Amino acid sequence: MNKIKKLQDLNAWKESVKLAQLIYKNLKLLPRSEDYNIRKHLSSCARNIPGNIAEGFGRAYFRESKYFYHVAKGSLEEINSDVSLAYALKYFPKDVYLNIQEQIEVVGKLISGLINSTKKVKISR
Repeated sequence: MNKIKKLQDLNAWKESVKLAQLIYKNLKLLPRSEDYNIRKHLSSCARNIPGNIAEGFGRAYFRESKYFYHVAKGSLEEINSDVSLAYALKYFPKDVYLNIQEQIEVVGKLISGLINSTKKVKISR
């Protein structure tokens, strides 16, 4: 197992950036009427996930790290909800929806791993 020395070594952060890229790539599929609703919320949450993982990674204490990892997990669930709504409203085709859902699952498992790791040992740099 490789030692994690910097944020960019963290798989949860890398995969959350991929999710953000996927979200941003598909925002163009949303109608203009959703500019200040689903589009704005999705873009905000997509940025918040890697941002909160970074914040947690940079904290010195387990409790603080765990808090930010939980916030990232909450933002992930908000994306899950918005993407499901966009699909139900027929803004996203099925292939886009399934692709995003697959990445949500990957990121969710990795964030859960981060949360569990704060119960054991703080990631050393």
